[in-house]
Amino acid sequence: MSVDYPAVVTGEGSIAQGIVMNLTIAGCEVESPSQFPIGTHVSLRLDPPSARPPISIALAIVRWQEHDRFGLEFVRFEGDAKEQLEDMLNQRESSSTD
Repeated sequence: MSVDYPAVVTGEGSIAQGIVMNLTIAGCEVESPSQFPIGTHVSLRLDPPSARPPISIALAIVRWQEHDRFGLEFVRFEGDAKEQLEDMLNQRESSSTD
């Protein structure tokens, strides 16, 4: 799903701010001036709009890089983050089909 959400990616002593461009329950695409090597384990804090609480992905792996973008595969969620993400994705899909 195409989105435009601010996010913070943290991994191996580096912190990068970016924008999540594409988002699914399995992963996302991040646009950021900072890059992480492919295979790096990172965490992600996603700040969705509409007064929703931040979503924390405890563990994600960098799967690809291209210029100022990289792809993350979600491995482990924090707390009820997976349910929050599923709810948010389901609501976006239902509102975009109206």
